[in-house]
Amino acid sequence: MPLRKTPRLTPELLAAARHNAQHSTGPRSPAAKQNSKLNALKHGLRASPENHYQVMLALGEDPQQFENSKQELMTAFGPGDALWESQVDDLAKLYWRRERLVRAQEGVMRRALLEVEDCQHRRRQEMARVTFDGSQHEMLEVDLSESTDRGVALRKMLSYLELVREEIKQRTFRPRQYAVLESLYQGTTGWRQALIFRLLHRFSDPLYLDAQQGDACQPPGEPERQELLRLLDEEIASVQEEFEYAEKVSEEKAAVERDACLAPEGETWSMMLRQEAALDRSIDRKVRILLAMRKEFPTGDLPALPEDLGDDAEMERINRILGMGIPPEALTTEGT
Repeated sequence: MPLRKTPRLTPELLAAARHNAQHSTGPRSPAAKQNSKLNALKHGLRASPENHYQVMLALGEDPQQFENSKQELMTAFGPGDALWESQVDDLAKLYWRRERLVRAQEGVMRRALLEVEDCQHRRRQEMARVTFDGSQHEMLEVDLSESTDRGVALRKMLSYLELVREEIKQRTFRPRQYAVLESLYQGTTGWRQALIFRLLHRFSDPLYLDAQQGDACQPPGEPERQELLRLLDEEIASVQEEFEYAEKVSEEKAAVERDACLAPEGETWSMMLRQEAALDRSIDRKVRILLAMRKEFPTGDLPALPEDLGDDAEMERINRILGMGIPPEALTTEGT
C-alpha cells in the first residue's frame, strides 16, 4: 500500500495540468516530426520502405551511393518493365542491408578490440605508478595501491626491494624497511624472506634486540650486513625472473584476447549470423529470379500485368515465368 495518497483532481489541479501540457507538445515542424519517427531506430533492418532513405541518413549513410548501386544493377541485368525494376530495386536493398550488416559485424569486433586495448592501456598506467628507482628513498614512506594484476604486484615488489637494497648499501636502517617488505609478502613468506626480515629487524629495531635472549642480543655487524645484501640480491633476481614470466603470460593473454575479438560470441553475434544467412538466401533467390526472367524474355518485354491484381498475383506471375512452384508468401517474407 503506497504511503503517498493520490491527489484529488480539483478544478485548480486540472487547470494547472492543462497549462503545463502546452509546454510539452512534442515536435511541431515537419522536419522535427520526421526525425522523431526514427528515435527508436537501431539497425534499420525492419524499417518500412517509405522510411528507407531516412534510415540511411540516420545511420550516416549516403542515399546517393545506394542509387548508384541500384543503377549499376539495372545496367548489369538490362532494362525491363516496372515489375523488372521492382525486382532490381529489391535486390539493391538486399545488397545494401548486407553491407550494413557487415559494418555492424566489424563494429562489434572493433568494440571488443578497443576494450582489450583500453585494458592494456590501464595496465601500463598501473605499472608506471609502481615503478620507481632505488634512489627515490622518499617512496618508502608512500603507500601505493594494491593491484590484482600479478605483473604489477611483482613490479611493485621489485621497486621496494631495490630501494631497500640501496639504503642497506648506504648503511641506512629504519623500521619502515621491514614494515613495507612484510606487507608485500603477506602469506608468501619463504626461508629467504624470513632471513631478510630477521636481519632487517636486528639492524633497524633496537627493541627487537632487547627482546632476544642469548647471543642474539649482540648488535649486528658488517658480516650480517653483507649477508643481508646477498639475500636481497638473490631475492631481487628471483622476483625479476617471476616478473618477466608474468609479463610474457600477460602479452600472450592479450594476443589471445585480440584474436578472440575476430570471433565474437553471444546472442547479438548469433542474431547477426542468422540475419546474414537470411540475406544471403534472399539475394541468391532474387538473382535467380532476375536471371530466369531475363532468359525467358531477353528483350525485357514481359507480359503485361493487369492493374487490378495484387502482390500475390504478381508473385504467381513470377512463378509461372520461372516454372517454379514457390508459394507467394515464401518470397515476400523471406529475409525479414
